[in-house]
Order: sequence, then structure tokens, then C-alpha cells
Amino acid sequence: MFEESLITSKRQEQSKFMLLALPIALGIHVFALGGYVIAQMWAVPDIPEPPIQVSFYQAPPPPPPPPPPPKAAAPVPKPVVQQAAPQPVVQPVAIPEKPAMPGDGEGVDGGVEGGVEGGVAGGIPGGVPGGVVGGVPGGVVDEPPIRIGGEVVPLELINRVQPVYPEIARKARVQGVVIIEAIIDKQGYVTESRVLRGLPMGVSEAAVAAIGRWKYKPAMLNGRPVAVYLTVTVTFTLQ
Repeated sequence: MFEESLITSKRQEQSKFMLLALPIALGIHVFALGGYVIAQMWAVPDIPEPPIQVSFYQAPPPPPPPPPPPKAAAPVPKPVVQQAAPQPVVQPVAIPEKPAMPGDGEGVDGGVEGGVEGGVAGGIPGGVPGGVVGGVPGGVVDEPPIRIGGEVVPLELINRVQPVYPEIARKARVQGVVIIEAIIDKQGYVTESRVLRGLPMGVSEAAVAAIGRWKYKPAMLNGRPVAVYLTVTVTFTLQ
């Protein structure tokens, strides 16, 4: 009888303990699960910066030019004879003993007797025959840019500036390639550029602005720097 009462009392105590422990354990699980859900709601993943790939494309070299035609013999310029205005006939008072020699007029220091063939009256001493009237002695004529190919030593990029991806284009997920034709002068600077194929929302402008700040080692032809055309392809990619 006493043993049965003792066993019943122990069972009642265990039942009370389980009834108290169950709500506590349940509350702990609910609190932990709620904290995890809230942490996931507030966690915002970082948006990775989209990479920008820049590739270069040079136009294929043009075919070699045809051989120049044989030079024709330069035409011999005909001497220009200036007819003097008729002078009134005056009876001389006395006949001079020695006739006057032609060409006794005033000349120019360092001039050539009889003038230079092809010269112009009032020209600059030291000028080049056949030059432009009014030109400056020693002037340099700028050569037009040429295409890379043949004996032209290609350019070498020494300073590259990465283009800035416009924020509005990145949000609109605008991506693709921008093809630009640029002129590189004898000093290796970009002087002119035009878009052959572009993208909207400021992407083409960003590519042109970046390429305008690039610096090259000039192209060489026959041991001297020359201005050339260059085609550049800039790739804008979102990942």
C-alpha cells in the first residue's frame, strides 16, 4: 500500500514537470524561429559591381596600292614676256657714247640675275619655286591620318581609362558593345572619335569620354611617327 502511494506520487510529480517544461521548450523554439525569420527579412545582399570588358579591334590592312603611273615629263614653262607700254619718241639732245646695258635696275640682296624660273614679282627671298603665294618659308604641312597596315608599325596603348557604367543604364540592364573609330595623332593622343555602333542611355558617351583620355605610343612609318585611324570596341556586360 505504501509502495503504491509512493509510485503514484512520483508519477504525479513527473507529469507536473513535463507540463511545465513543454510550454517553456515550445516558447524557446518559437523565439528562435522568429529571430531567424526577422534576420532573413532584414538581410539585403550586396549588389556586385558589374565588370566592364574592353576589347580592341583593328581594321584589316587595306590591299597594297597599285604601282604609281610613270611620271610624265614636267612641261617646260614658257617665259613670260611683258610688253612695255609704248613710249613717246623724243629726239635726244646728244647721242651717248656708251649704250645702256639691260638689267641695270635695282635688285634684291642675294637675288639671281634674271630672276628664278617660276618666281613671282615681289616674292620672298629664299622661297621655293612653285610654292604657294603668300606662304611662310619653312612651314610644315600636316599629313592626313592613314590606316594601319603594310609597313606601318601599330600603336601601343600605354595609358587606359576604364569607362564608367551609367547608373540609369545599369538599372535598365542595358548591355552590349560600342564600336568607335578614333584618330590618333603623331604624339599618341586621341584627337577625334566617332561612334560607328552605339548603345542608349549614355553608354556610348561614356565609352567616347574614356577613349578620349587614352594615351598611345605613336604608330611609325619609315622611322617617323604618323597619325592613324583606329577602331576600338568597348563591351559593357552585366552579371
